[in-house]
Amino acid sequence: MSTATLDTRADENQWIWESFRYHSRTFSLAARFLPRSVQMPIATLYLFCRRVDSIADQRVLEVGAEEALEEVSTVHDRLNATLAGRPPDDEVLWRRLGEVHDQYGLHREPLVELIEGAEWDLRDRPIETKQDLIDYSNLVGGSVGAMMIPFLSDNERFDALETAARKLGIAMQITNIVRDVGEDIEHLGRVYLPTDWLEEHDVSREDLTQGRCVNGYSALLEAAMQAAEERYRESYEGIAALPFRTRVGIRAAARMYREILNEVRANEYDNLNRRAYVSTPRKLLLVAYDNYDWRKARLRA
Repeated sequence: MSTATLDTRADENQWIWESFRYHSRTFSLAARFLPRSVQMPIATLYLFCRRVDSIADQRVLEVGAEEALEEVSTVHDRLNATLAGRPPDDEVLWRRLGEVHDQYGLHREPLVELIEGAEWDLRDRPIETKQDLIDYSNLVGGSVGAMMIPFLSDNERFDALETAARKLGIAMQITNIVRDVGEDIEHLGRVYLPTDWLEEHDVSREDLTQGRCVNGYSALLEAAMQAAEERYRESYEGIAALPFRTRVGIRAAARMYREILNEVRANEYDNLNRRAYVSTPRKLLLVAYDNYDWRKARLRA
């Protein structure tokens, strides 16, 4: 559905939700377990996140890094206007995001951090160490966790919940990185696994480019998985502190995303030539019964 055909608010809602579902099947499924009142605001926020991500991951291939940086700057300007109560009226995104901000009081810092993460990519800043990996994942994933807090609990609890929310966002972003190594280097020429990890496990950039899962690659991925798993565990206290009506949905999202790591293991660590995905039946099973650790042990054995 084109935005040119959005004649009614119902049309807008349909377009926003379809965009959400198309670009994030896992998170949009988990969002169905959240209160209905926050589902559309979350989908609208995701539309903003997608706008930023698409410039760094798609538009850059069409117009080059310099032009993409200018487009990111324009998004930043439009975000500032929206948060100041003057959303541009020429796009559904900004008008609807302005409504969400009026209702929930979005926090500016994580929204801007996402833009900074896109600039990291567009400036081709390398990820050399584990700390670089965490810092980058906080900008593009931890920020999203922090953005979500106003929809999940009283905004007065933002400070108390922010650390756990960022831990979960970082864990999910590292999970994305583990899943997408092959696609990232093939389509974007980017490697998000730290350079010092590659050197430690004797894995070269050429190996990744050629789709070679050499000796040591599985251990390298396990190091990244461990970094994600640690942060999933560290987020649980914050998830448990959420009201029941939102806790179920966020716990579902965490379990569904974390299971991607087991699917990489099930693919014998070949994320260079195969894309790991979690089936819908398995996602729904994980909502009721979390057997991640059991399956992990079985796959590693």
